[in-house]
Amino acid sequence: MSKNTFLNALELLTAFSGDRAKKFEQFFQFSNDNKIVDVQIYAVGTEDTSVQYSSKWGVWKQTNNILRIKTKDGYEGVSGVTSNNEGKFTDKHLLELESIASVLLDLESLDPLEVQKIIKTHRPNLSDESLSSIDIALWDLAARKASIPLYKLLGGERDSIQAYASLPFYDSLPAYIKAVNDYSKLGLLTFKFHAWGLIEEDSKLINLIQKEFAETRYKFMLDLEGEYDFDEALKLGQIMDENLFIWLEAPIDESLLEQYRDLRSRIKIPITADGFNMYSSDFIKQGIEIGSWDAGRFDATTIGGISKALELLIISNDANLPIEIQSWGHSLAQATNLHLIFANERTRYFEIPMPKEAYEFGMKNGILFKDGEVYATMDHGLGINVDWDKLSTADYYIKTRG
Repeated sequence: MSKNTFLNALELLTAFSGDRAKKFEQFFQFSNDNKIVDVQIYAVGTEDTSVQYSSKWGVWKQTNNILRIKTKDGYEGVSGVTSNNEGKFTDKHLLELESIASVLLDLESLDPLEVQKIIKTHRPNLSDESLSSIDIALWDLAARKASIPLYKLLGGERDSIQAYASLPFYDSLPAYIKAVNDYSKLGLLTFKFHAWGLIEEDSKLINLIQKEFAETRYKFMLDLEGEYDFDEALKLGQIMDENLFIWLEAPIDESLLEQYRDLRSRIKIPITADGFNMYSSDFIKQGIEIGSWDAGRFDATTIGGISKALELLIISNDANLPIEIQSWGHSLAQATNLHLIFANERTRYFEIPMPKEAYEFGMKNGILFKDGEVYATMDHGLGINVDWDKLSTADYYIKTRG
């Protein structure tokens, strides 16, 4: 496996996409003429994205944390990270970014890897989510300077991918059936359920889905959010029809790698990792060596950004482990993961949180979606254009600047 120690963005990009990355070196270079001169930070929330992922959890409020950096030569880089907080919107991410804004303004580098090292010197305990915000904005900036979509800068060749509807938790079985029927009208054929996290209720859901949709073209996934123990996961996995279910996600605590391996050997449904809390390079390598998953999983907006995501993809690709990248979040967060997906051939699906329109608030355009497929934009960078004035009409809105 790769050692994955990279000094700068060019080294990382070359390891991921090959020597063609060298033509992009100039877009990461720094001069006094392109230094960061403005930092704007937004925390935006709307009630219609409030979501429950499991009957065991409360309702989460989702805050869209947007970072906007402007450079002296007239370019800008933007990122969006969705934070979840039970019961209320939060300014925690905004305040953390605000605390590091002066460092961004003093930077003498625009290279994402070099900047992360600088920031960790000043703020060694800065969260991975805030590191993600900064890292993604710098990659977006580089792609805009290169006048290309980000996935092209990352070496991506494909420009479409099959989408699946990622459904929140519903508190009744008929609601799941209705959601499948409603969202199938958008051309979607694949659906992921967030269920009760209780073996009795989830078994009823599995049996109902297999009865109602056995003769259809639909396929399904189930995300248990790590709420089961081994025996429960085994029992549920053994009643799932491999002809209908594509994967079983996060069935047990993500730290239990050997139990994941054992579960994988005893059920026919492919198992994917959780990837939300544990995603270090060493953890991924350990899971690969043990044989814990059929596919790994992470969200670039929570693990440290595109730089960290590329590092993990290199490790996974070297081991022939597919990575099904998460994309639950607002449009900017979705776009970040979509560009990585277009650049990574081993990722098969794109996750669209439902209802789709709710996560597009404050954007002039959303993810390009038609007839069950998501398509690449030819706009530069992330390709999502923010309606900065519209943001202030949200149910929750804070803006600050460095």
